[in-house]
Amino acid sequence: MKHSLLFVVMVVVVCCSSTTRAQDSIRKSPAVYQKRMGQIDVKHQAIDLKFDWKKKQAYGSTTIAFSPLKPTPQITLDAGMLSIHKITADGKPLHFRYDGSDNDDALAIALDKVYEPNESVTLTIFFNTNHVNEADPNNIWGSFGQGLRFFGPTASVPNKRKQIWSNGEPEANRYWYPCHDVLDDLRTTELTATVEKPLMVISNGNLVDTKDNPDGTRTFHYRADQPYPNYLTSLVVGEYADVQQNWDGIALHTFGYPDEKAAVEATVERLPDMVHFFSEITGLRYPYVHFTQAVVQDYPFPGLNGNHTAVIQSDNMIDDFRTHADFFYLWDGIESQGLASQWFGNLITPKDWKDIWLNTAFCRYLDGRYTDYKNGHAEFLTYYVNADIATTMGDWASGYRHPIVTSHFDNLAAFTSDNYAKVRGAMVLRMLQKEIGEEQWAKVFHHYVQNNAGRQVSTGDFQRAIESVTGDKMQWFFDQWIDQMGHPVFEVSKSYDRAQKQFTLTVKQIQKIDPKDDYPQTEFFKGTIEVEIDGKIETILLQAQAQNSFAFALTKEPKLVHFDFESVWIKEIQFEKTCHEWLYQLEHSRNVLAQWNAIDELVKIAQSKDVSKSDVEKIRAALRKTITGKDYWRLRGYAIVQLRNIQPMPDRNTIAVLLKVISNDQPWVRTGAINSLGMTKDPQYADIYIKALGDSSDRVINAAANALGKCKSPKAFDALAQLEHQPSWKSQSRISTLNGLKELGDPRGVEIAYNALADVRSPRWFLATPIWDYPIAAAQTLVALGKADVAFPMIVERFRQSMADDDVNDIFANVVLVVALADPRGQEIFDPLKGKFANDADAMQAIQQYETQFQNNLKK
Repeated sequence: MKHSLLFVVMVVVVCCSSTTRAQDSIRKSPAVYQKRMGQIDVKHQAIDLKFDWKKKQAYGSTTIAFSPLKPTPQITLDAGMLSIHKITADGKPLHFRYDGSDNDDALAIALDKVYEPNESVTLTIFFNTNHVNEADPNNIWGSFGQGLRFFGPTASVPNKRKQIWSNGEPEANRYWYPCHDVLDDLRTTELTATVEKPLMVISNGNLVDTKDNPDGTRTFHYRADQPYPNYLTSLVVGEYADVQQNWDGIALHTFGYPDEKAAVEATVERLPDMVHFFSEITGLRYPYVHFTQAVVQDYPFPGLNGNHTAVIQSDNMIDDFRTHADFFYLWDGIESQGLASQWFGNLITPKDWKDIWLNTAFCRYLDGRYTDYKNGHAEFLTYYVNADIATTMGDWASGYRHPIVTSHFDNLAAFTSDNYAKVRGAMVLRMLQKEIGEEQWAKVFHHYVQNNAGRQVSTGDFQRAIESVTGDKMQWFFDQWIDQMGHPVFEVSKSYDRAQKQFTLTVKQIQKIDPKDDYPQTEFFKGTIEVEIDGKIETILLQAQAQNSFAFALTKEPKLVHFDFESVWIKEIQFEKTCHEWLYQLEHSRNVLAQWNAIDELVKIAQSKDVSKSDVEKIRAALRKTITGKDYWRLRGYAIVQLRNIQPMPDRNTIAVLLKVISNDQPWVRTGAINSLGMTKDPQYADIYIKALGDSSDRVINAAANALGKCKSPKAFDALAQLEHQPSWKSQSRISTLNGLKELGDPRGVEIAYNALADVRSPRWFLATPIWDYPIAAAQTLVALGKADVAFPMIVERFRQSMADDDVNDIFANVVLVVALADPRGQEIFDPLKGKFANDADAMQAIQQYETQFQNNLKK
């Protein structure tokens, strides 16, 4: 079960009244996932491939040089539904047994004699692939799958790139070559692949040579001379332009599409700076002679850890300069995590999958550190910390729970890709940084990297690095945050004794052990917490007990008390404050997250039944003041959104604030202000919206187009029609036009929306959302204009063509359009869908969901 990032904090306190439940009511943790004990030590593996694009197969050979770990007359390897044609040693055929499955050790090979440990053996296996890594119908915006995914032009997407890419994490490379698919067997590699011109091959290590062949093909030969785990071997085939950069003699290669080269340059402008930053923070210069990343189709956000020297990224990452400027926080983060994986995952890699957090958490952590350094501390707090808290608490609230490090899991792919290792793990590293202190933490980080470079590690090795620097391996910390699960639920209260001039903060831990879950759980938590008291930061030491009290000598009662400054802890908190106290916190706190929290609480008060009118007006006034103040732009944008939640129709005071922001502010803040002003539907603001259609930010343009449509101005149609032809990256102007026409309701918009839906060649994202994908926006516009029926025949024919092309992504992308159009005739697509995918449980699940959504749309 893959858990994606959640952006809404959900809070659930799990309480049980009895610890004497019957044994059979306990949610048993999965059995121990047995680490595979390899029989051999692979020294080197060379893969030689060609491709059959029509059959979506790779074929060729692989040569494996190894030594047995014990005397043996036979070995076993892993093969994922391959066809094995022949196996030889020194040119002599060997007997083998293989059932064609993807089970561990499915390929048994009889050697020509009993080999002793440390003897060298070299086998060559001739094979072809059979498994095709199809797209996931439940995630048509991108999915990983197993093995090789093939692409080529189709009737639905004639400009789809001809391309192949691989996925090997965690044990999926067996689907495209026979191998010893275990984590702790490091080896060097070679890959030779032949493709027709102008395609190229991108793989691990160094490009040794490229050879032109008489038949119009080219053969690429790569070699990686530093050992690494099998799952990090990768392959990309496609037509690419190499955007080259350099940092301190390190070659940096980004392979993007030739027609998008300028945008690739915009996207990677910070890459050399990232290499510099990570080299400094790890204390170890980038460890390889080059860094390579290649973009591919249908690869999901946020990607996986980077392969050895050759990271695969989604082609949705590529933006032009003006689009990228609005999204430094997003795609730069994905790029930086891929880069960070060259230290954490390649140079240092875990011995056991249970310790995968040593890869993923460290990459996410470094990504956050880079944005803190490059985009500012407020950006780090409001984007990274907020998102990580929401994700971590969302998983907990959904009931998906386990320790970060555990051997008790039943699905390796789900365990290695869920949020515990990456997101919760990164939060734990930030807590550890705060606990140890900045100076000592920097030394720990350097010591861990420098002393474990080129090694496989465990969590214990990380603890030993801490102990080497601090003298304490902090077992208590690892017990409560790494090896056990749970988080504190704090009930915080305060009091002030005027006679003694003493302020007391009482902190209760009210979380309960869940007796229905047999994963190890922490009863009470300990550690240092920072508290903001009237602008001064105090550090308190929480003991692992039900209640802690802390006394401070203060000459007067504090007006501001904020518990857990900068939200370092994974926690839930109950801290009752008055409306006045929240207002004071919003205006005076030094911490942007304390201000964010104050906004949330003030909105709750404003929406409560017993709130006074005067308090509501105070809250509105405070939000308006925040919007036009000097606080960080995300906070001000958030204030706009929350003001709209308590005042959907802006009054004249709010309108004055919005107009001020629209005239001169940060793009995202202008976007929020235009969205709010658009709620008035007042045509007197049409000229403001029309002017904003020429903004430098497409976020502002889209908001203006929506607002212009809502106001029904006579000027709106012509302005929106002209906007469609305004140059933009990936047809953003067209999307904005369609969004505006959807709101406008002018029947002249039908032709524009129909033509957009008919257009299958214009540049676009493939993200299955009307915000970023113009065909869906066009379909929704036709529905709004009451003309979905005119487009249905075109889309159902496109669906039939995609079924004939047998392209899963195209099939379900067209299903999305049929569902969006909600024409009753659309029911006809579901029977053939069910017939085609009858044996695919995941696809059948997606079909059921789409059919339900279709039926619901018919009722609207």
